[in-house]
Amino acid sequence: MKMPASPKPAARAQLTTQGLRLALELLLARHALALIAIGLPAVVLLWLTLAQLPVQGRELASLRARVKAPPPVVQAAPPQDPMAPFRAVLQPDDAKMAVARALWNDAAAAGLQPARVDYRNNPSNAAGFSRFDLTLPVAGPPDVIRQFAFSLLERHPGLALEKIELQREAAVQDQVEAQLAFVLLLEAPK
Repeated sequence: MKMPASPKPAARAQLTTQGLRLALELLLARHALALIAIGLPAVVLLWLTLAQLPVQGRELASLRARVKAPPPVVQAAPPQDPMAPFRAVLQPDDAKMAVARALWNDAAAAGLQPARVDYRNNPSNAAGFSRFDLTLPVAGPPDVIRQFAFSLLERHPGLALEKIELQREAAVQDQVEAQLAFVLLLEAPK
């Protein structure tokens, strides 16, 4: 048996184009449902993948940036003594009698009439300081007494005014008697 001769190349190209069109039409006619069942999910999957890739790429770049850049190192400040400003005003323990004499002299210089200076030494406490209580009874005009008390606080940084008690014999009298109570904060003796 003899095989039929193959068509010429020009005719084959023409047949192929027509044949291809015919083959596609037949394929669609016979297997349209199967092609839709396979093609539609493939197209949806391809669309979802292409839509999610840019978002995932941005997230991945963000994560890589976080991993590459170490967090900034925060240097902790050296621990400071919160009591440092308080400790700066503490007077040495041996200065207490000099302050008591200065109160007497300053009261006399201000024109007040100091009667005496009473003092009491309190023992050191756990915070590392002690109190030296001073009471100064004076007599004079109220304005002068007030100015005197506040000038003492400016001159002696470790001195604190604890109380002022004023007493007047008569309402028309210009002179008052005052009890000035001060506290001198001292460094604890070592």
